[in-house]
Amino acid sequence: MPHKQLYDSHIHITRLPHPRELAQELDRIGYAYTAVACEPGEWETLWELWQDLDLKNKGGNLAFGIHPMAIAQATEPHKAELRRILEQDSGFMVGEAGLDRRFPEYGAGELQEQCFTFQAELALELKRDLQIHCVGDYGRAIALLKQAGFGKTKEGPRPIFHRFGGDAGTARQILEMGGLLSVHASTLTKKSSRMAVAEFPKEVLLFETDADESFVGKFFSEGKPSTGDIAQKLLSELRDVREAAENL
Repeated sequence: MPHKQLYDSHIHITRLPHPRELAQELDRIGYAYTAVACEPGEWETLWELWQDLDLKNKGGNLAFGIHPMAIAQATEPHKAELRRILEQDSGFMVGEAGLDRRFPEYGAGELQEQCFTFQAELALELKRDLQIHCVGDYGRAIALLKQAGFGKTKEGPRPIFHRFGGDAGTARQILEMGGLLSVHASTLTKKSSRMAVAEFPKEVLLFETDADESFVGKFFSEGKPSTGDIAQKLLSELRDVREAAENL
């Protein structure tokens, strides 16, 4: 995953308007990204987009997983389907997976934890990086990753903490596992997270928009933006995040 180039490490392209046309426009302007599908209903759509537009040869990647908000969908058949689709390409990541105190089944040993552990173990088994969503308890998420086997070797799959919101101590534990911090605009609004980003080498940082259906509502309050408008806004937002983080 490039660090020197502008690269969006986390975008939900299938949740944005006209994803096929948008992917083509992003390719035209040289915007590379990891597209994330974090509910079973999105997996096939993203996989088809990948195949039809030959995104593999255009600098992008995909991640497939089960978000904490979608754990009710985490049936055994869905788990088998997740494995099957990940096996279609050895570069695909797992996720986003994780813990979120805002959604049901958050407690220790409950369904969120079980689903997160399943995906962490799957990432290790398949030797894939893991895109991690964490709202509520970084310590618990890190403990579960270590329990699953992350950090035993720096050569293994990397835990990527998407939309990082922890402090320097948390960042240090992530980096000790060979992980990466994915920086979003919201990361830089929190003093402790901003200080963590400033403390560590830029090589451990990724940058993201986390753009989904809310992105258009946030930046285009009136009218329906064109695909070109959305692409340019993604580009400017990602550039702003990277520049702000690198200038800390």
